[in-house]
Amino acid sequence: MKEIIETRKITKDFVTKSGVIKRSIRLTRALDEVDISIHEDEIFGLIGESGSGKTTLGLTLLKLLDVNSGSIKFMDEEISSFYGKRIHEFREKTQMVFQDPYSSLNPIINTYKSVVTPLKVFHKEMSKEEVIERVLVTLERVGLSPPEQFLDKFPGQLSGGQKQRVGIARAIINEPKFLVADEPVSMLDVSLRADILNILLNLRNELHTSMLFISHDIAVTQYVSDRIAVLHLGQIVELADSTLLVKNPMHPYTKTLIESVPVPDPKRRWAPEGITVKDVEYVNEGRNECSFANRCPFVMEICRKARPEFTEVERNHFVACYLYGK
Repeated sequence: MKEIIETRKITKDFVTKSGVIKRSIRLTRALDEVDISIHEDEIFGLIGESGSGKTTLGLTLLKLLDVNSGSIKFMDEEISSFYGKRIHEFREKTQMVFQDPYSSLNPIINTYKSVVTPLKVFHKEMSKEEVIERVLVTLERVGLSPPEQFLDKFPGQLSGGQKQRVGIARAIINEPKFLVADEPVSMLDVSLRADILNILLNLRNELHTSMLFISHDIAVTQYVSDRIAVLHLGQIVELADSTLLVKNPMHPYTKTLIESVPVPDPKRRWAPEGITVKDVEYVNEGRNECSFANRCPFVMEICRKARPEFTEVERNHFVACYLYGK
């Protein structure tokens, strides 16, 4: 199957400085040698808790952040070489749906102007009639119907779900090849989430748009994704088909994420057996070790000396853990 996006050992570091008299410098490795490949017509799920590097990965795939090392290829071309006309073409084919529909839209710009802007930037050759028709079709595609009633509405006149639909419409107006959806339903009511997820699934089927779907919600991610990768402090620790990963999680961190999902049972422990929950900020400082070593109940001496290799423990199920491989 042909790949739309492929990364090879990409790293992204952030350096923070603190103190006035005695300066201290801290390195945070947001992405730590990340290897992923997203196929054409695939929705690739990415899960992990806050601070795991999910959004950073999405931004680097769109060349909105530069990596410190490694390679990112879009349709077999290295994106670090994209400049001028080539980066312009890349921007047309890739877009992002943001998490917060309330802040991602300009409050003084109506729906028509917000959605039509990317079209005017990349398709100046289109006539006014063609532009209006494309906007109407796109609004209809994201569930804003009849579309004519939404053209003059400002964000303050729209519900949260309608705002997110406008954001999606703006992202897909140019029918991109690749879309990053960054927590697109996390700020919406539960009753609206399925509608937005179904819109994304329809976009994949109708426009053949590949996606990186970022979320901390394992159930939502399973519903919409073909495969799921688990990211912890910048390291991919597990990757499998979505159903397989949820039914048979192998990495201790993946099990933690799944077992920590709240259920209506007051007798059920919040944290999985053996996993300690501490008010401690863990960060990846670039050391050669497993990112989960400080919290894992099965930690071994080797876990702190070298990070485990990504191993295929069963068909299409990969885990980076010394419990299963090197």
